[in-house]
Amino acid sequence: MIEVSDAGDGLGPVAVVDSGWMRIELLALGAAIRTVQVPDSSGGLGHVHLHLPTVADHADRARNPHLGASIGRYANRIAGAGFPLDGRTVELAANSGANQLHGGPDGFDRRVWDLLDTDGAESGGAALFRLVSPGGDQGFPGELTAQALYELSGDELTITYTATCDEPTVVNLTNHGYWNLDGAAVGDAGATTVDAQRLEVAADRYLPVDADGIPTGGPLDVAGTPFDLRHPQELGPAMAAAGGGFDHCFEIRDEPGTVRHAATLVAPGSGRWMSVSTDQVGVQVYTGNGLRPPFVVHGSVSLETQAFPDTPNRPELGSVRLDPGHEYVSVTVLRFGIGVPEV
Repeated sequence: MIEVSDAGDGLGPVAVVDSGWMRIELLALGAAIRTVQVPDSSGGLGHVHLHLPTVADHADRARNPHLGASIGRYANRIAGAGFPLDGRTVELAANSGANQLHGGPDGFDRRVWDLLDTDGAESGGAALFRLVSPGGDQGFPGELTAQALYELSGDELTITYTATCDEPTVVNLTNHGYWNLDGAAVGDAGATTVDAQRLEVAADRYLPVDADGIPTGGPLDVAGTPFDLRHPQELGPAMAAAGGGFDHCFEIRDEPGTVRHAATLVAPGSGRWMSVSTDQVGVQVYTGNGLRPPFVVHGSVSLETQAFPDTPNRPELGSVRLDPGHEYVSVTVLRFGIGVPEV
């Protein structure tokens, strides 16, 4: 079942999709997830995604750290806010020191997308958003047409991003969810950290980065390091061992291009779990190290499926180039449950 209303104040429509087991709220602002409600072990629905009290609050950039938003044109960081392309240097808008983060100061998450279509069903429904980014937007070459499709069915939410362009460019889209499976998702007196939740990441290698989040080299083996999350780890001790939290990209096992298991988050307190599967090469694990009021530091885990950071400057990490006549596709599946996780 799906219901659509107008957020007002030029923020576009809001779509609420209910599968009968879980319920999600989607915003045209940023083609974003605002709320996700799933049952706990007692059967009561609770919020598991950080959000602000009202839809209008999400337009306040100072309070909204990309909550549940579609990130682009390039998720994560591009060093020096520039990259080479066809014999020239593309200069981007910097917004993280000398670097660009999440597509620049006016990235896709800050735009109101068009709601193209909705489709309701007894077990859920779908909403399709579109954004046209003109050539030169935040410095990126070429006009890019991006679409974000959210499909809810039962206990499963599938997010599919597609994009086409009219001249060579780079693209790396992701959803920046902020997950806390214990259910205290609005920053209030009941807010909790994710210290007691357990995270497993299906990665044998991770990408080391400097203090600005820029890769310092190629992927390294996680064995014998604080980044070994191949078996479920309690996040409090794991974050401490990693120097105060994670903000690192992990290389997901097996071949990119096929949807496969990437990560599982479990909250023993509520009994909830969430699994992540994707066709992308990596997953950025971010443990809310920089969250500010009304949220609490380490109040969430983000599992952002994507290409490696700074790939446009590092051909050894792959290619994020998109040419006219080709289509960029990214698929991520989020599954929620209670009890023993199903992978």
